[in-house]
Amino acid sequence: MADKVIAPGIKSGGKTEGNTIEILDPCAEDVPEELGLSPNLPDLRGKVIGLLENRKHHADSFLQELREILVQDYGAKKVVYATKFSYSAPCAAETLDALTAECDAVIHGVAD
Repeated sequence: MADKVIAPGIKSGGKTEGNTIEILDPCAEDVPEELGLSPNLPDLRGKVIGLLENRKHHADSFLQELREILVQDYGAKKVVYATKFSYSAPCAAETLDALTAECDAVIHGVAD
């Protein structure tokens, strides 16, 4: 029975025709270090959290879901929602000033 070609240069049985095949493992090599919460903001209970949406596709859906989780699961007192003019432009200084004046923490949401 003749060998079956399963890809250019590769025959069944793992034999190659002069080429080397390198198989890569897509798993991460290192486990990232968990840093935990900031001592300045040990939890979100009773805090005002800002969400800054960048106007990318699905950012609004993601941040609306996050808004509910922050209040229901983490006890945030209030979530302030703001939107950038465009994902490719810097955020307006007035928007950043308003968020930093009112919020204990701000999350900038990016999505696609």
